[in-house]
Amino acid sequence: MKKRFVLCLAALLLLAACGTKKEKSLYTRGLELISLMGEMAQSDTYFDMFSPAPEVKAQMDGIVQALKAGGYQEPKAVYRITADTEHLMELLTSASGANVSLDGMSPELRDHIRSRLFSSCASILNSSAGVEAIAASSIYTCSNSFVCREAGEDTAYLYTYEGACPVLVAFSVGEDHAVHASGFYILNENIADPESLSGLFGFSGFQVELLE
Repeated sequence: MKKRFVLCLAALLLLAACGTKKEKSLYTRGLELISLMGEMAQSDTYFDMFSPAPEVKAQMDGIVQALKAGGYQEPKAVYRITADTEHLMELLTSASGANVSLDGMSPELRDHIRSRLFSSCASILNSSAGVEAIAASSIYTCSNSFVCREAGEDTAYLYTYEGACPVLVAFSVGEDHAVHASGFYILNENIADPESLSGLFGFSGFQVELLE
């Protein structure tokens, strides 16, 4: 009887410890992704495993060396970015030059498209910097999935650094507080802060909050 009581007490203490475990914030999750991206950029083996054709690889050397030299330990400033979904959709269709409509699509497909909006912004920004930037960003893109109860809507965090290119982490929120996060190096030299995004896109629908 005494042994059973001790086991039950241990189980209750374990459950209590699990229940009080502090959930990581989106800000912290973004930093963890960026740390892994930095490790990826420093690894020649990783680059060789996922780099494209040799001719493109040679053209990417300057970008890769710049990423290696950048310091990503401490952000200079971090911004939280939100945008109205419908206006952001208009922005992306305008940037792509495609005349598209969500009419006729299932709700599931619409939700999938909306979940990729901020990630698409990163792709558009890097595409304006050339094919080498697109290739490098693709190689070093990093993603993760987790549960975060503070996440109520799709958003993106822009982490800026002194002497290094910024990193955009897009957070897509699904059911039951499930979040998918994707980190992208922004290799467009014209981007220094979220206001630069609005100027580059010609779009003023971004809402920006300075976190630190």
